[in-house]
Amino acid sequence: MPDRKARKTVLAVDDTPENLDVVKGILASDYTVKVATNGHMALKIAETQAPDLILLDIMMPEMDGFEVCRRLKAESGTRDIPVIFLTAMDQTTDEAAGFEVGAADYITKPINPPILEARVRTHLALKESMDALQDAYRIIKGQKDRMEAELNVGRDIQLGMLPTYEPDRDEFSVAATMQAAREVGGDFYDYFPVGPQKYAFCVADVSDKGVASALFMSVTKAMMKSRCREDSSTASVATWVNDEIAADNDSCMFITLFIGILDTRTGTLRYTNAGHNPPYVKRADGSVECIDARHGPVLGAVEGLAYGEDTLQMSRGDAMLLFTDGVTEAMNNGRELFGEARLEEFLASAEENEVNGLVNGVLSAVRSFADGAAQSDDITLLSFTYDTAPETEAAHRLDIRIPNKQEAIADATDRFRTFAEEHGVPTQDVMRVNLVFDEILSNIISYAYQDDAGHEIKIGIDLTAEKLLVSIEDDGIPFNPFAREEPDTSLPIEDREIGGLGIHLVKNVMDEVTYHRRQDANLLVLSKNLA
Repeated sequence: MPDRKARKTVLAVDDTPENLDVVKGILASDYTVKVATNGHMALKIAETQAPDLILLDIMMPEMDGFEVCRRLKAESGTRDIPVIFLTAMDQTTDEAAGFEVGAADYITKPINPPILEARVRTHLALKESMDALQDAYRIIKGQKDRMEAELNVGRDIQLGMLPTYEPDRDEFSVAATMQAAREVGGDFYDYFPVGPQKYAFCVADVSDKGVASALFMSVTKAMMKSRCREDSSTASVATWVNDEIAADNDSCMFITLFIGILDTRTGTLRYTNAGHNPPYVKRADGSVECIDARHGPVLGAVEGLAYGEDTLQMSRGDAMLLFTDGVTEAMNNGRELFGEARLEEFLASAEENEVNGLVNGVLSAVRSFADGAAQSDDITLLSFTYDTAPETEAAHRLDIRIPNKQEAIADATDRFRTFAEEHGVPTQDVMRVNLVFDEILSNIISYAYQDDAGHEIKIGIDLTAEKLLVSIEDDGIPFNPFAREEPDTSLPIEDREIGGLGIHLVKNVMDEVTYHRRQDANLLVLSKNLA
C-alpha cells in the first residue's frame, strides 16, 4: 500500500460527476484525488499543480480526451505525467488512437475497482522508476560534463608541455604535431638545447591511451629532458630513464623512444632507439633511408638494461622524420594498415625537404587513406632539416688536466700558448684567452670547493681555422658566474660594488660564453672567433 506520508496525486477528468465519485471512492483511501469536469480545467490543474497520474475520459464536450492528452504531451512540464484513458467506447477502435497521442494505458467503463487500483499502482511505480532513472542520468551527465571539462583542461596542459616555438637557429629547422586519439594521449615529442651547439630531438609512445598514459608521459618527458642537460650520450640517457621508471612501475606501463642529439656544428647525430618505429632520413638528393638500428627494448619494462647508440651524419638539406605507430598502423574502413611502404612512397615523392611540408603531408596522406575511419591511436610526427654545411671536426685538439691549485694555472696557460703558437693562432688572441684562463681558473680554485681534498679541473680546446672553442669543467658546487649582474663601469671606482670585473672582462674578450650544470659538474663553454 502506498506510503501515506508521500501520497501520490491522481487527477480524474470526466464530464459526468457520478463517474468522478466512483473513481474517488476507489482511490481516495490511498491517494490524493483531484477532479476536473472538462479539458480546460484539467489542463489548468496539470500546469499549476502537476499530478502524478491522470485518469482521462475520452468523450467530453468542447475538448475531448485525445486533444487534452495531445496538449499535455506538448508541454515540457506535463509531458512525463502518465495518462490512462477511461471510456465506454469500443476499446479496439480507440486504443490505437489513444496510444498515438501519448496515453500510457486504457481502461473501459464500467470501471472494475481491482483493475483500476492495479493499473494506477503499476503506472505510478513505473513513473517513479523513470524519474529515478532520469535523476541518475542527470547526475551521470553532470559527472560526464565535469570529466570532459577536466579532460579538456588536461589536454590543454598536455599540449602546453609540447614545444610549439621555432628555435632561432640557422643550422636546422623543425616542425612537429601530436594528434591524440582521445582527449589526452600517451605520445609525446620534444626538441631542446642540451649544450653549446647541440640540440636534442625525440619522439616517444607510452603504452595504452588516456589519462594514465598522459601522466606517465609527463613524468618520463621531464626526467629525460633533465638528464639530457647533464649527459650528451643518448645511450646513457635511455639507460638512466629506463632504470628510474622501471624501479617503481606498478602499472606495468612502458615507453618506446627514439632520441637523437644533433651536433649542429658538424651535423653528427648521436641516437638511440628503444623499441620505437625506425625513423627515415630523406637526403638532399631525394633518396630515402630507413634508420633501422635498434639499441634495446622498450623503456620501463625491465630494470638494469644497458642501451646502445649509433651516429648518423647529416648533410646540408637532409631531413629526418620521426613518428609513432599511429602513422603506420592507421586503418581505413577495409581494415587495411597505412604501413611503412606508403610512408616511404610519400617521402620519395615529396619534392623538397621543408619540415612543415613533410609533417603536414604525411598527416594528410594518413587521413586521406583512413577515409573517415575512426582514429584508434595517437599520431605524432616530428621532422627536422639540417640547413647548414657541416664543419669538419676540430682540426686540432688539446686536453689539459690540472689540480685545484693556484700554481697550476701557469701550467695551463703555458701549454695553451705553446699549442696556439704551433698552429698559428694570432698573438693578440692568445693573450686574451690566457687572461680568461687566469680569471676563470682562479675563481674555480678559490670558490668552487668546500673541502680540502684534491680535485681535477678539465680543460678542452678545439681549434679550427675560424674558431677557438674552450670548455672548462669542474666538480665544484653549482655556480653560474655569468648570471651575475654586469658591473656599472660608468661609476667612479669608489662607488662600484666589489667583484664582477673579471667576469665582465671574460664576456668582453670572448665572443660567446655559456654555462651548463651537468651531473655533479659545472661546464663553461667559451668561443672566440679568430682574426
